[in-house]
Amino acid sequence: MTISRTQLMISALALAALGAVAMTPNLLGNRVASAISALGGANQFWLLIAILGFVGAFACTVGAWRAGFAAAGGLICPKKAAAGLGIGSMVNAFAPAKLGDAVKVALCSRAIDAPGRLWTGGGVYAALAAARSLALALLVIVASITGAVPLWPVFVLCAMVAVLAVVGSFSGRVRRHPRIAQVLAGFAALERSPRALATVLGWTLGMVACRLGATVAVAAALGLPHPMLAALLILPALDVASAFPITPGSIGIGSGAVAVALAGRGIAMPQALGTGFAMQALETLVSISAGSLGALYLAHEHASVRRWTIRVAAVGGSAAIALLGYFLLDLH
Repeated sequence: MTISRTQLMISALALAALGAVAMTPNLLGNRVASAISALGGANQFWLLIAILGFVGAFACTVGAWRAGFAAAGGLICPKKAAAGLGIGSMVNAFAPAKLGDAVKVALCSRAIDAPGRLWTGGGVYAALAAARSLALALLVIVASITGAVPLWPVFVLCAMVAVLAVVGSFSGRVRRHPRIAQVLAGFAALERSPRALATVLGWTLGMVACRLGATVAVAAALGLPHPMLAALLILPALDVASAFPITPGSIGIGSGAVAVALAGRGIAMPQALGTGFAMQALETLVSISAGSLGALYLAHEHASVRRWTIRVAAVGGSAAIALLGYFLLDLH
């Protein structure tokens, strides 16, 4: 199917809007303008390495979701899983409240051939979130050893996981409502399969390792002192910010959290803000690219939604090209 003039106009408008922000950062305030200007000297090679790291993190996320849903009886091929997660990630980039996560669950739950599969998929999502909390707790432990962050968040994260595990273990006593039973069944599926649980944890730890590597690359690209220590500050700050998704992709909140964390370690505010912007923009670039490719892939299977997926892919592709040009081709 060819792209219509309307689709091209929508793509051009999206590209023009991003270009306007990149070309005239003063529209967002002097401090933001200074932060964006600080990105001008970023090392493009390290930025490319960071993009590859975020791509690796996305691939590990796909592996974790496939293993989690397989434990609940939903076998998903890698391409469909990547397409569904990519589309959900792209929705998160443009919509608040993590609406994209609901899209991910809805698309992946189609692989479960059982009544109430959406509710079961929600339970799997809760189990995956618990695994990510454990991986984040491990990262915080490492960061606390270096003195970068305090240790108390570990206890909060582990307590949350413990509560979920207890609820899943005693799910037979609270299955009076069928919907609750279906959610708990999705969560308990990993508890009943140690192999699946180990696989999910392995992929999740791989995802955190890839994101850590990408963050180190961003810190190196912007000339931050001690990139590894900076990364151990940045990642927990971003994950905490993502827990309050009141803006699309936690834009502004995430970069602000990173800036506060780095400024507390003596990093100048423009450079600290620029680091936050770079992190979120590169992750957004990967999300938009994955979502655009996922939309094109699913369009071949469902003719009824092909028109809209082509439009989404066109707009997403334009945004991805704009971001890639801004960071790697120095268009600003």
